[in-house]
Amino acid sequence: MPNAEKLAKKGLYFEKLIDLCVNSPNALLVGVDHVASKQMQDIRIELRGHAIVLMGKNTMIRKALDIGHERHPEAGMDKLRAATNGNMGFIFATNCTLDHIREVLSKYIKTQAAKVGQVAVVDWFIPSGPTGMDPSQTNFFQALNIGTKIVKGQIELVSDFQILKIGEKVSASGAVLLAKLGIKPFEYQMQVQQVYQDATVFSAAVLDISDAVLIQKFIAGV
Repeated sequence: MPNAEKLAKKGLYFEKLIDLCVNSPNALLVGVDHVASKQMQDIRIELRGHAIVLMGKNTMIRKALDIGHERHPEAGMDKLRAATNGNMGFIFATNCTLDHIREVLSKYIKTQAAKVGQVAVVDWFIPSGPTGMDPSQTNFFQALNIGTKIVKGQIELVSDFQILKIGEKVSASGAVLLAKLGIKPFEYQMQVQQVYQDATVFSAAVLDISDAVLIQKFIAGV
């Protein structure tokens, strides 16, 4: 792509992000690690007419926000820049509430099988009881030191067994066993991390505080 065309595309991106921050300053900052392109496409389609999903490289995002902050220091784009890190993007609410966006995001969750060497993001236990696997496959359980017994021609676990631990890598035997059991332990979706609103950035946890709780806190502080 010619340099002039690249620069033009960058310029359009910068202007779009700045315009959204100034004219639609109500957005979610979302993490998109492991989010599939199909998930992203489906979310964009469902939010069309209600919100704008804007992704981009962090270097481009920061540059746009630097320019925007110089033009509109009151918009809080410096705070948004400070919050820009990792694999992330923005969803600007142009014609809906932030809660509506969160509801849409919660519908698009992708399950994924465990892969060898992948770092586990959840603790996962295989429950005691029948596995549906025949005795010839006992070696997979033995490789993981899992206690088993044969009941009515199939392997049963004598107790629950933790096959995955958060932060630890998935072993080859563990990945094979989970696949044989038809278990896909990992779920990936857009993760709402922070909120950009009224020229400031705050934790997404604030969105879960109900009006009743806020009223109680206000009354208690009076």
